[in-house]
Amino acid sequence: MKKVVLAGGTGNLGQLLTTAFLNNGWHVVILTRRIAQPNTDQITWVEWDGKNIGNWAQYLEGADAVINLSGKSIQCRFTEDNKRELWDSRILPTKAIGMAIQTLHNKPSIWVNFSGVSIFNQLSHLQDENSKEIGTGFLASLTKDWEQSFWESNVADVKQVILRISPVLLKDSGFFAELLPLVKFGLGGKVADGKQWMNWIHYADLIALIFWILQQENPSPIYHACSPNPSSNALFMKTFRSAVGMPIGFPLPSFMAKIGAFVKAVDASLLLDSVPVTTTVPAQQGFVFKYPNAELAIKQLLKKST
Repeated sequence: MKKVVLAGGTGNLGQLLTTAFLNNGWHVVILTRRIAQPNTDQITWVEWDGKNIGNWAQYLEGADAVINLSGKSIQCRFTEDNKRELWDSRILPTKAIGMAIQTLHNKPSIWVNFSGVSIFNQLSHLQDENSKEIGTGFLASLTKDWEQSFWESNVADVKQVILRISPVLLKDSGFFAELLPLVKFGLGGKVADGKQWMNWIHYADLIALIFWILQQENPSPIYHACSPNPSSNALFMKTFRSAVGMPIGFPLPSFMAKIGAFVKAVDASLLLDSVPVTTTVPAQQGFVFKYPNAELAIKQLLKKST
Protein backbone atom coordinates (compact mmCIF):
# COMPACT_ATOMS: atom_id res chain seq x y z
CA MET A 1 0.00 0.00 0.00
CA LYS A 2 1.35 3.41 -0.95
CA LYS A 3 1.75 6.03 1.77
CA VAL A 4 1.19 9.77 1.54
CA VAL A 5 1.90 12.27 4.31
CA LEU A 6 -0.36 15.32 4.34
CA ALA A 7 1.02 18.15 6.45
CA GLY A 8 -1.79 20.43 7.56
CA GLY A 9 -4.31 18.04 6.10
CA THR A 10 -7.37 18.92 8.18
CA GLY A 11 -8.72 21.87 6.18
CA ASN A 12 -11.12 21.73 3.24
CA LEU A 13 -8.42 20.82 0.71
CA GLY A 14 -6.84 18.36 3.13
CA GLN A 15 -10.15 16.57 3.60
CA LEU A 16 -10.67 16.55 -0.15
CA LEU A 17 -7.25 14.98 -0.75
CA THR A 18 -7.63 12.53 2.12
CA THR A 19 -10.81 11.16 0.58
CA ALA A 20 -9.19 10.96 -2.85
CA PHE A 21 -6.14 9.07 -1.59
CA LEU A 22 -8.25 6.68 0.47
CA ASN A 23 -10.44 5.97 -2.55
CA ASN A 24 -7.29 5.12 -4.49
CA GLY A 25 -6.08 2.68 -1.84
CA TRP A 26 -3.34 4.80 -0.22
CA HIS A 27 -2.51 4.95 3.46
CA VAL A 28 -2.80 8.55 4.62
CA VAL A 29 -0.70 10.07 7.41
CA ILE A 30 -2.05 13.45 8.56
CA LEU A 31 0.22 15.83 10.45
CA THR A 32 -1.97 18.05 12.58
CA ARG A 33 -1.69 20.35 15.59
CA ARG A 34 -4.71 18.72 17.20
CA ILE A 35 -5.78 15.11 16.82
CA ALA A 36 -9.55 14.87 16.77
CA GLN A 37 -10.06 11.33 15.49
CA PRO A 38 -8.66 7.86 16.29
CA ASN A 39 -6.30 6.05 13.92
CA THR A 40 -7.69 3.48 11.49
CA ASP A 41 -6.16 0.94 9.15
CA GLN A 42 -6.08 3.60 6.43
CA ILE A 43 -5.45 6.85 8.34
CA THR A 44 -2.78 7.69 10.88
CA TRP A 45 -3.08 10.97 12.79
CA VAL A 46 0.20 12.41 14.02
CA GLU A 47 0.56 15.49 16.21
CA TRP A 48 3.14 18.13 15.31
CA ASP A 49 3.68 21.80 16.04
CA GLY A 50 4.63 22.75 12.49
CA LYS A 51 7.90 24.26 13.72
CA ASN A 52 10.23 21.75 15.36
CA ILE A 53 11.40 18.27 14.50
CA GLY A 54 9.76 15.71 16.76
CA ASN A 55 8.50 12.13 16.73
CA TRP A 56 6.33 13.05 13.75
CA ALA A 57 9.41 12.98 11.50
CA GLN A 58 9.59 9.17 11.61
CA TYR A 59 6.26 8.95 9.78
CA LEU A 60 7.89 10.49 6.69
CA GLU A 61 10.22 7.49 6.51
CA GLY A 62 9.59 5.56 3.30
CA ALA A 63 6.64 7.69 2.22
CA ASP A 64 5.77 7.61 -1.44
CA ALA A 65 4.79 11.27 -1.26
CA VAL A 66 4.75 14.20 1.16
CA ILE A 67 2.32 17.02 0.43
CA ASN A 68 2.53 20.19 2.50
CA LEU A 69 -0.76 22.08 2.64
CA SER A 70 0.06 24.05 5.79
CA GLY A 71 -0.94 27.67 5.97
CA LYS A 72 -3.43 29.97 7.66
CA SER A 73 -6.24 31.03 5.32
CA ILE A 74 -5.65 34.37 3.57
CA GLN A 75 -9.32 35.19 4.21
CA CYS A 76 -8.50 37.76 6.87
CA ARG A 77 -7.49 41.38 7.33
CA PHE A 78 -3.82 41.95 6.71
CA THR A 79 -3.02 43.36 10.13
CA GLU A 80 0.55 43.04 11.38
CA ASP A 81 -0.46 40.16 13.68
CA ASN A 82 -2.22 38.34 10.84
CA LYS A 83 0.69 38.94 8.49
CA ARG A 84 3.06 37.34 10.97
CA GLU A 85 0.72 34.37 11.45
CA LEU A 86 0.32 33.94 7.71
CA TRP A 87 4.10 33.96 7.31
CA ASP A 88 4.82 31.62 10.24
CA SER A 89 2.12 29.14 9.22
CA ARG A 90 3.73 28.71 5.80
CA ILE A 91 7.46 29.15 6.16
CA LEU A 92 8.00 27.37 9.48
CA PRO A 93 6.27 24.07 8.51
CA THR A 94 8.11 24.07 5.18
CA LYS A 95 11.46 24.46 6.91
CA ALA A 96 10.57 21.80 9.49
CA ILE A 97 9.64 19.26 6.81
CA GLY A 98 12.86 19.98 4.94
CA MET A 99 14.95 19.43 8.08
CA ALA A 100 13.03 16.25 8.90
CA ILE A 101 13.57 14.76 5.44
CA GLN A 102 17.33 15.33 5.77
CA THR A 103 17.38 13.02 8.82
CA LEU A 104 15.64 10.09 7.11
CA HIS A 105 17.27 6.88 5.92
CA ASN A 106 14.51 6.12 3.41
CA LYS A 107 13.42 9.48 2.06
CA PRO A 108 10.09 10.18 0.33
CA SER A 109 10.04 9.85 -3.42
CA ILE A 110 8.49 13.28 -3.92
CA TRP A 111 7.71 16.37 -1.88
CA VAL A 112 4.94 18.61 -3.19
CA ASN A 113 4.70 21.99 -1.47
CA PHE A 114 1.60 24.10 -1.94
CA SER A 115 2.10 27.73 -2.85
CA GLY A 116 -0.13 30.46 -4.26
CA VAL A 117 -0.76 32.10 -7.62
CA SER A 118 -0.84 35.38 -5.71
CA ILE A 119 2.89 35.55 -6.33
CA PHE A 120 1.75 37.33 -9.53
CA ASN A 121 -0.45 39.89 -7.79
CA GLN A 122 -1.06 43.04 -9.85
CA LEU A 123 1.18 42.15 -12.80
CA SER A 124 -0.07 43.40 -16.16
CA HIS A 125 0.20 40.27 -18.34
CA LEU A 126 -0.76 36.62 -17.95
CA GLN A 127 1.93 34.55 -16.26
CA ASP A 128 2.52 30.81 -16.64
CA GLU A 129 4.93 28.37 -15.00
CA ASN A 130 7.89 29.77 -16.93
CA SER A 131 7.44 33.33 -15.67
CA LYS A 132 10.23 34.88 -13.62
CA GLU A 133 8.29 37.99 -12.60
CA ILE A 134 7.09 38.66 -9.07
CA GLY A 135 3.99 40.69 -8.30
CA THR A 136 3.51 43.45 -5.78
CA GLY A 137 1.94 43.66 -2.36
CA PHE A 138 1.94 41.53 0.77
CA LEU A 139 0.65 38.27 -0.74
CA ALA A 140 3.23 38.29 -3.54
CA SER A 141 6.02 38.88 -1.02
CA LEU A 142 4.66 36.18 1.29
CA THR A 143 4.51 33.63 -1.51
CA LYS A 144 8.02 34.48 -2.67
CA ASP A 145 9.38 33.83 0.85
CA TRP A 146 7.36 30.61 1.06
CA GLU A 147 8.81 29.22 -2.14
CA GLN A 148 12.32 30.32 -1.25
CA SER A 149 12.13 28.41 2.04
CA PHE A 150 11.13 25.31 0.05
CA TRP A 151 14.02 25.51 -2.40
CA GLU A 152 16.49 26.17 0.42
CA SER A 153 15.55 22.88 2.08
CA ASN A 154 18.36 21.04 0.29
CA VAL A 155 16.79 17.56 0.31
CA ALA A 156 18.94 15.42 -1.93
CA ASP A 157 17.40 12.53 -3.88
CA VAL A 158 13.85 13.79 -3.39
CA LYS A 159 11.80 15.18 -6.25
CA GLN A 160 10.59 18.65 -5.27
CA VAL A 161 7.54 20.31 -6.80
CA ILE A 162 5.85 23.61 -6.04
CA LEU A 163 2.13 23.59 -6.78
CA ARG A 164 0.75 27.12 -6.98
CA ILE A 165 -2.90 26.89 -5.98
CA SER A 166 -5.63 29.20 -7.23
CA PRO A 167 -9.04 29.44 -5.52
CA VAL A 168 -10.67 26.00 -5.71
CA LEU A 169 -14.25 25.68 -6.94
CA LEU A 170 -16.09 23.51 -4.40
CA LYS A 171 -19.81 22.97 -3.98
CA ASP A 172 -20.09 23.65 -0.25
CA SER A 173 -17.26 26.06 0.54
CA GLY A 174 -15.05 28.74 -0.96
CA PHE A 175 -16.06 31.51 -3.28
CA PHE A 176 -18.44 29.41 -5.41
CA ALA A 177 -20.58 28.68 -2.35
CA GLU A 178 -20.44 32.36 -1.35
CA LEU A 179 -21.33 33.68 -4.80
CA LEU A 180 -24.15 31.26 -5.63
CA PRO A 181 -26.87 32.82 -3.42
CA LEU A 182 -25.82 36.32 -4.52
CA VAL A 183 -26.08 35.38 -8.18
CA LYS A 184 -29.47 33.74 -7.64
CA PHE A 185 -30.80 36.99 -6.13
CA GLY A 186 -29.49 39.18 -8.94
CA LEU A 187 -26.53 40.52 -6.98
CA GLY A 188 -23.84 38.73 -8.97
CA GLY A 189 -22.52 41.63 -11.00
CA LYS A 190 -18.95 42.65 -11.68
CA VAL A 191 -16.73 43.88 -8.84
CA ALA A 192 -15.36 47.41 -9.37
CA ASP A 193 -14.60 47.80 -13.10
CA GLY A 194 -14.61 44.01 -13.58
CA LYS A 195 -11.33 44.06 -15.48
CA GLN A 196 -9.29 42.25 -12.84
CA TRP A 197 -8.18 38.75 -13.81
CA MET A 198 -9.84 35.86 -11.98
CA ASN A 199 -8.27 32.45 -11.66
CA TRP A 200 -9.67 29.22 -10.24
CA ILE A 201 -9.58 25.45 -10.58
CA HIS A 202 -12.37 22.89 -10.30
CA TYR A 203 -11.75 20.57 -7.37
CA ALA A 204 -11.81 17.48 -9.60
CA ASP A 205 -9.06 18.92 -11.79
CA LEU A 206 -6.99 19.76 -8.72
CA ILE A 207 -7.19 16.18 -7.47
CA ALA A 208 -6.42 14.78 -10.92
CA LEU A 209 -3.48 17.15 -11.34
CA ILE A 210 -1.93 16.12 -8.02
CA PHE A 211 -2.18 12.41 -8.81
CA TRP A 212 -0.78 13.08 -12.28
CA ILE A 213 2.21 14.96 -10.81
CA LEU A 214 2.93 12.07 -8.43
CA GLN A 215 3.09 9.71 -11.41
CA GLN A 216 5.66 11.78 -13.32
CA GLU A 217 9.15 10.32 -13.43
CA ASN A 218 10.69 13.76 -13.92
CA PRO A 219 8.13 16.37 -12.90
CA SER A 220 8.70 20.04 -13.53
CA PRO A 221 9.69 22.11 -10.49
CA ILE A 222 6.59 24.31 -10.71
CA TYR A 223 3.00 23.70 -11.76
CA HIS A 224 0.01 26.03 -11.62
CA ALA A 225 -3.20 24.56 -10.27
CA CYS A 226 -5.50 26.91 -12.14
CA SER A 227 -7.69 26.94 -15.22
CA PRO A 228 -5.84 27.29 -18.54
CA ASN A 229 -8.62 29.71 -19.52
CA PRO A 230 -8.79 32.51 -16.93
CA SER A 231 -11.17 35.41 -17.47
CA SER A 232 -11.92 38.88 -16.25
CA ASN A 233 -14.14 39.26 -13.21
CA ALA A 234 -16.90 40.74 -15.41
CA LEU A 235 -16.85 37.78 -17.81
CA PHE A 236 -16.71 35.20 -15.02
CA MET A 237 -19.73 36.73 -13.30
CA LYS A 238 -21.61 36.92 -16.61
CA THR A 239 -20.89 33.22 -17.16
CA PHE A 240 -22.05 32.44 -13.62
CA ARG A 241 -25.32 34.34 -14.12
CA SER A 242 -25.95 32.61 -17.42
CA ALA A 243 -25.41 29.17 -15.88
CA VAL A 244 -27.83 29.99 -13.05
CA GLY A 245 -30.37 31.55 -15.39
CA MET A 246 -30.30 34.99 -13.80
CA PRO A 247 -30.42 37.76 -16.45
CA ILE A 248 -29.35 40.59 -14.15
CA GLY A 249 -26.47 41.17 -11.79
CA PHE A 250 -26.10 44.40 -9.88
CA PRO A 251 -22.45 45.47 -9.86
CA LEU A 252 -20.42 46.00 -6.70
CA PRO A 253 -18.62 49.35 -6.83
CA SER A 254 -15.11 49.55 -5.45
CA PHE A 255 -16.12 51.47 -2.33
CA MET A 256 -18.85 48.94 -1.56
CA ALA A 257 -16.38 46.09 -2.04
CA LYS A 258 -14.13 47.73 0.54
CA ILE A 259 -17.01 48.11 2.98
CA GLY A 260 -18.08 44.51 2.40
CA ALA A 261 -14.54 43.29 2.94
CA PHE A 262 -14.35 45.20 6.21
CA VAL A 263 -17.62 43.70 7.42
CA LYS A 264 -16.43 40.20 6.50
CA ALA A 265 -13.04 40.86 8.15
CA VAL A 266 -11.04 40.19 4.99
CA ASP A 267 -8.62 42.34 3.05
CA ALA A 268 -10.21 44.27 0.19
CA SER A 269 -7.31 43.35 -2.09
CA LEU A 270 -8.73 39.83 -2.29
CA LEU A 271 -11.67 41.29 -4.21
CA LEU A 272 -9.99 44.10 -6.09
CA ASP A 273 -6.51 42.92 -7.02
CA SER A 274 -5.87 41.35 -10.40
CA VAL A 275 -3.92 38.06 -10.44
CA PRO A 276 -3.06 37.41 -14.10
CA VAL A 277 -2.15 33.73 -14.15
CA THR A 278 -2.66 30.75 -16.41
CA THR A 279 -1.07 27.33 -16.85
CA THR A 280 0.71 25.79 -19.84
CA VAL A 281 3.17 23.17 -18.57
CA PRO A 282 0.70 20.40 -17.54
CA ALA A 283 -0.97 20.47 -20.97
CA GLN A 284 2.41 20.42 -22.69
CA GLN A 285 3.27 17.30 -20.69
CA GLY A 286 -0.01 15.53 -21.41
CA PHE A 287 -2.39 16.51 -18.62
CA VAL A 288 -5.98 17.16 -19.72
CA PHE A 289 -8.28 19.42 -17.72
CA LYS A 290 -11.81 18.06 -17.41
CA TYR A 291 -13.21 21.52 -16.61
CA PRO A 292 -10.94 23.94 -18.49
CA ASN A 293 -13.37 26.87 -18.58
CA ALA A 294 -15.76 28.58 -16.20
CA GLU A 295 -18.95 27.48 -17.96
CA LEU A 296 -18.18 23.76 -17.67
CA ALA A 297 -16.97 24.05 -14.08
CA ILE A 298 -19.91 26.10 -12.83
CA LYS A 299 -22.53 23.96 -14.56
CA GLN A 300 -21.06 20.81 -13.04
CA LEU A 301 -21.14 22.30 -9.54
CA LEU A 302 -24.70 23.54 -10.05
CA LYS A 303 -25.79 19.98 -10.85
CA LYS A 304 -24.38 18.91 -7.49
CA SER A 305 -26.11 21.82 -5.77
CA THR A 306 -29.61 20.97 -6.96
